[in-house]
Amino acid sequence: MKRKEKEKSNAKSNYSLILEKIIVQRIAAGKTQINIADHLNLSEGGYFKVEKGKTKLDLERLLEILEFLKISPEEFFKDMV
Repeated sequence: MKRKEKEKSNAKSNYSLILEKIIVQRIAAGKTQINIADHLNLSEGGYFKVEKGKTKLDLERLLEILEFLKISPEEFFKDMV
């Protein structure tokens, strides 16, 4: 595999891990997709697409989600290497 392809594959893998961790943290916080969608001013379907990776999660939206879940970015990423 070429270096660029490998880097892209790692990025996709890390992105998937971030999305999975958001779901786990949301559930642990007792929040629904509707709760977060409302906070982000998205429809439920719009937020569902974010969690499923169909709509790209940008940094600003990630930080808004973490703020809503009361999780610092440092805490969120501490176990991810």
